[in-house]
Amino acid sequence: MTITVDRLVQDPCAWLSAATHELADAPPADTRAVLLTVWDGLAAARLAGLHAATASPGWQARQRCAEAVEFDLAVQLAKDCTVAPGLAVPARLPGAAVDWTSERADAAVAVIIRFCRTAERVLRRAGELRPVWEDSLLGPVALTRWLGDCWAGRHTCCPLRLPAPPPPWWR
Repeated sequence: MTITVDRLVQDPCAWLSAATHELADAPPADTRAVLLTVWDGLAAARLAGLHAATASPGWQARQRCAEAVEFDLAVQLAKDCTVAPGLAVPARLPGAAVDWTSERADAAVAVIIRFCRTAERVLRRAGELRPVWEDSLLGPVALTRWLGDCWAGRHTCCPLRLPAPPPPWWR
């Protein structure tokens, strides 16, 4: 399930829910498939989080904290697995972003947290099945937990400082 993130994504929560279900059903022994599905979910979570932050001032601070973790997770995934062509993590909302209600923003954050918990569990299981833990799994396990904690308000962090120029997958 690889979707190019652009203006055609109508419902990032539906996309994120689909990625979460796909990840829950993924065979943990297929590390590459797990990492690619986590990438898809990360792109959807980023988009849903950006929408939630614009809809509710309460989510803005958490989104700024989550943004640094999203970027770090994307760096890990881009380094440790082949990212599907055309897939990008959205750096900002498309110009014609749809206004969300605060209830929809709250629901989006719940979906993001659920994805993070699923990703952490599946990545951990994938690591347990390897003869030796690989760095390609260790970083994403910690970062998916941290991302969920950011959105749940249990973790704070520094604001994102992008390298210049930003990576091509962060657009």
